[in-house]
Amino acid sequence: MKKIIFKGVATAIVTPFKENNVNVEEFKRLLEFQISNNIDAIVVCGTTGEASTMTLQEKIDTIKTSIEICKGKIPVIAGTGSNNTKQAIEMSKIAENLGVDAILVVTPYYNKTTQLRFNRTL
Repeated sequence: MKKIIFKGVATAIVTPFKENNVNVEEFKRLLEFQISNNIDAIVVCGTTGEASTMTLQEKIDTIKTSIEICKGKIPVIAGTGSNNTKQAIEMSKIAENLGVDAILVVTPYYNKTTQLRFNRTL
């Protein structure tokens, strides 16, 4: 039988900012609040929207903080998706090396394929 890695509810946690920087102290407080209220996992840099405008270093720092606070208590799932496939791969590798429990990758967004019409006669 396969071991269940994730179960229950995961919070897609927001990333608080203060004066154009990640507010690390407030972020830690939010993480501790989630843990103390029995959430089952945390999704960092996920689907709350701000991750698409965060710098690489802000994402790394936020993921590191999540791991620091949550390690051994609840799993950390890092959102690593992008509309740039190369960046999504790079961020996924970074998140894995930082020690996340899983990654969340979305289909590349904002990319629209060309609408070609073919007229074929058989």
